[in-house]
Amino acid sequence: MKMERNVLYMLVVFLLMPVPSRMQEMEPQGSSQDLCGELKQLRELVYQQAATLSEMKVKMEYMEKEKAAQGEELKAVKNELESMKKLNAERPKVAFSAGLPAGQNGPFNTETTLVYSKVISNIGGAYNPYTGVFTAPVRGVYYIRFTAAAYSSNNHNMGVHLYKNSQQVMHLGEYDKDGTARHVSGALVLELDAGDVVYLRLLTNYALYDDTLLRNTFSGFLIFPS
Repeated sequence: MKMERNVLYMLVVFLLMPVPSRMQEMEPQGSSQDLCGELKQLRELVYQQAATLSEMKVKMEYMEKEKAAQGEELKAVKNELESMKKLNAERPKVAFSAGLPAGQNGPFNTETTLVYSKVISNIGGAYNPYTGVFTAPVRGVYYIRFTAAAYSSNNHNMGVHLYKNSQQVMHLGEYDKDGTARHVSGALVLELDAGDVVYLRLLTNYALYDDTLLRNTFSGFLIFPS
C-alpha cells in the first residue's frame, strides 16, 4: 500500500508539471492541442484516483479503529469469563440426594431421625449417610427437598418433620385412610450458617415404606454462598 501511494504521488507530480515551451515550438499546432487535451484528461483521472484513494484511506482508518474497539471489547469479555471461571472454581460445590433402604420404617415409640443410607449423590460430602444429617459447609442459601411414602399403612399415619438444628421447620404427612399407597413431598429454601444441620424425623407411631423405586428421598444443594 505504501509503494502504491508513492507511485501515485510521483505520477501526480509528473502530470501536474508544465509542458516545456520548446516542446510547444517543436510540435505542430494540432499535436500540441491533442497533447494538452490528453494531459487534461489524465489530470482529471489522477484527481479522481486521488479522491478514491483518500476515501479508501478514511475507510481503512475507520476499520482500524473499529477493529481496535472490537479487540478491546473481546479482551473485556475474555477477562470477565476468566473472572467467572475463577469465581466458579473457588465457589464450594454442595449437592446431595439419598433414599431410605427398602422395607418398612416404623412405627417407633419415639420420634426418630430418618437415615437415608441409599446415597445417590453426595457432592462435597456434606451429607452423612450414617446419621441422616446434612451439615452446611459454608454460610449460604440452600434448597432442601424431601419425599415420603407409605404402603398398606392405614393402621398408621405417615409423614415427617423437617428440622434445622433443633428447630422444627416443617411438617408434612397424611392422616386419613385413603387407599394402598400414600405420598407427600415438600421443599424449602433455607438460609444456613456454616455448621447448621438439617435432617428429617419420623413421628411417634408413624410409618413409611420404600422399595427399589426410591419413594422416600432427602435432597439438597447450595444455591449461592452469602
